[in-house]
Amino acid sequence: MTIVIGASGTGAQQTGAPPFATTKVEGTDNVYVFRNGGHQAMFVMTPDGVIATDPIAYGRPTGG
Repeated sequence: MTIVIGASGTGAQQTGAPPFATTKVEGTDNVYVFRNGGHQAMFVMTPDGVIATDPIAYGRPTGG
């Protein structure tokens, strides 16, 4: 399985993929990618808790 981070959600929606999915990143320990429509985030599970990312674009809050 190959995971492409930063890919457009348009292609995934055309192939009938579900609107959201969580996938383990192969070759890693406890690293996952969460996809919701055309947006992606990553989280890492550790013994002390979970590290989550929210890679929102700089201009996104203002619609840029």
